[in-house]
This record gives sequence, structure tokens and C-alpha cells, in this order.
Amino acid sequence: MPIGRVVHAHGVAGEMLVAPYLPDRTYYGRVGEVAILQEDGGLQQYGVQRVREAGERLLLQLAGISSRETAQSFVGVDLFAPRAGLPPPADGEFYWFDLEGLRVYTLEGEYLGQVVEFFPTGSNEVLVVREGERELLLPFIRDVIAAVDEARGCIHIRMIPGLL
Repeated sequence: MPIGRVVHAHGVAGEMLVAPYLPDRTYYGRVGEVAILQEDGGLQQYGVQRVREAGERLLLQLAGISSRETAQSFVGVDLFAPRAGLPPPADGEFYWFDLEGLRVYTLEGEYLGQVVEFFPTGSNEVLVVREGERELLLPFIRDVIAAVDEARGCIHIRMIPGLL
């Protein structure tokens, strides 16, 4: 499962600035290995040598990455780690990858599409919901999200003025 995205290279020794996807920063200090998706669909494993905080981001040093140029080649790439090592989310919290694929309905029962992506904006997260050619951006806030039912594979939303 994806745990972060490489934003840019940092320094000259191959460190990478990473935008973390998980709210629990302590997880990153415990992960011993990450994988990067290759063009052929396979995963390339890298040992984690060091992780340190850098404001809202993390600085990550991977084994075998020792130059700025090599680190720069990873910009825009997602980092993956085993799900088994993740702590369970707190009540009312979700890992975004668990939301992908869920069907979205209004409280009145109108089907809007499936969650295809989830991204932060700074003030809140946003669900990208698609049905055919139609794409909706829904803020993941209490005023809009009425219920997330992972067991049934759906999310119910409240229609607030100006939402659609």
C-alpha cells in the first residue's frame, strides 16, 4: 500500500523529501523497507536507512541511493510498504487507499460513481469520484460525508448547497 510520494531530491547524498500519506508519523520510523513500482509493474525493494521529519514532510534515505541525481529520478513516485505493519485507523479515520473503489451515493440514494483517488488540499482531503466521463471532487469533511460503510463498499454524502 502507498505510504508517501517523493517530492524532490534533498542535498547531494541521495536523500528524498517525501509527502507522507499516513497521519501517524511514528510508522515511518518503524518501516524497514519500502518498494517502488517499476515500469514493468514489478516492485523494487529498498532498505530504509534513515527517516527524519522536515516540517510537514519527511526526509528519507534509502539503501543504494547515494546521489542527488538518483534521488531526483524518483520524484513523483509513490513509496509502498506492507499493510500488515500499519496501525489500525482510529474511529472515524480511514486510510485513503481503503476508500478507493467505494461506491458513492447521496443520502437520497442517487449513485454518483466510485472513488478513484483521494488527495490533500491543505485545509481538507478531497475524494475524486468518477462515473463514466463525469468526475466529481468531494471534500472529505463532516458536513459532506454522512457515512463510510467499508463492509458494504459505499460512502453516503449529504448534498450541501453548491456541492455539485
